[in-house]
Amino acid sequence: MKPRAIIYLKDIFLLAITSFGGAQAHLAIMHNILVKKRRYFSEEELLEVNALCQMLPGPASTQTIIVLTQKKWNVLMAILALLVWILPACSIMTLLVVLFSHFETRDIPTDFFIFVQPMAIGIIAYAGFSLATKLIQNNTTMMIMLLSLLIAASFTTPWTFPLLIIGGAVVTNFTGKEVKLPEMKQEPIKWHHSWLSISIFFLVFIATAVLALITKERPLILFENFFRFGALTFGGGSVLIPQMFEQFVKHRQYINANEFLSGLAISQSLPGPSFAFATFIGGMVMKQWGASFTLMGCLLGTVAIFLPGALIAFFIFPIWQSVNTSVFVRRSLEGINAAAVGLVFSAAVILYDNIEFHMINIFVIIVTFLLLQYTKIKAPILVLLALISGIVYSYF
Repeated sequence: MKPRAIIYLKDIFLLAITSFGGAQAHLAIMHNILVKKRRYFSEEELLEVNALCQMLPGPASTQTIIVLTQKKWNVLMAILALLVWILPACSIMTLLVVLFSHFETRDIPTDFFIFVQPMAIGIIAYAGFSLATKLIQNNTTMMIMLLSLLIAASFTTPWTFPLLIIGGAVVTNFTGKEVKLPEMKQEPIKWHHSWLSISIFFLVFIATAVLALITKERPLILFENFFRFGALTFGGGSVLIPQMFEQFVKHRQYINANEFLSGLAISQSLPGPSFAFATFIGGMVMKQWGASFTLMGCLLGTVAIFLPGALIAFFIFPIWQSVNTSVFVRRSLEGINAAAVGLVFSAAVILYDNIEFHMINIFVIIVTFLLLQYTKIKAPILVLLALISGIVYSYF
């Protein structure tokens, strides 16, 4: 493997351990690390791919990483980036299941995360500000950004994000502005990857549904449920959680509400993809049969929840390659980018609305923004400082 590819995977790992707050917050960290720091991608590439993935079912951040990596390298590299991205959060969730299983732990303290969320808000606000100064160039894009911010902060439904992205595209596509098509080197489009992905998707979808229905075996039911959730969920982890609660706590009663909520509380404090909560649920569903089944449940939950989104991303990439140089798409990108900036700001608003109103939180947000704006301190260092400060503040 080339040194540049190894460095890229290290940066994806860094992204995985510093990305708090969900898909739009992850976009802010991606912008800091993958665009500003390393320049693997342009701002336009990141935003257009992220906008595409917001309109797909599945984990948008994970799909963004898959499509970007495949665009720059190849399918194998995209798979490696996927594994590196999900590894930290899924490993922590697996460890949490082990703690719950062997020590019957229910109230694991999370006080040391106290400064992480306000710090994440500051990082997001800074990323939104940086993007806005470069992408908001006229009254139309300013209006799209503000409306996206207002609507996304007010209506957190599964369809809000994709509809705002589409709305931004429609507005700027019909402004009548002349668009100069970029000169791009056209690589041969590998359609076989697309057809292979969608074939695997439907084969697994149908086969697991039939096997789960016929056998009634818990591992197959678990895999089928999570695969279906990953294939049909729009709107991220916040939409996935009530589906899992309904299925595994209320309907099947595989785990109790206390276990579910304890794991959820800790998972909300962790960086990386929010879909990793499925790792915890999978392990807890299988823990009554011993350690090997517990680990198998964690693995089944992880694979089943991320596999459909990954297959959809591999399927859509060649299609995106074939249309992203058209006049319609290029005109749409100005509105898509403006809406994406609004969604970044909305992530900061939504996160702020979910933390306690306290002067120290406001102080952390402002200091984080100013440090990123006026110093060379990077976001990973701020995350580390926030964790250390939280430990000192909570226990000393």
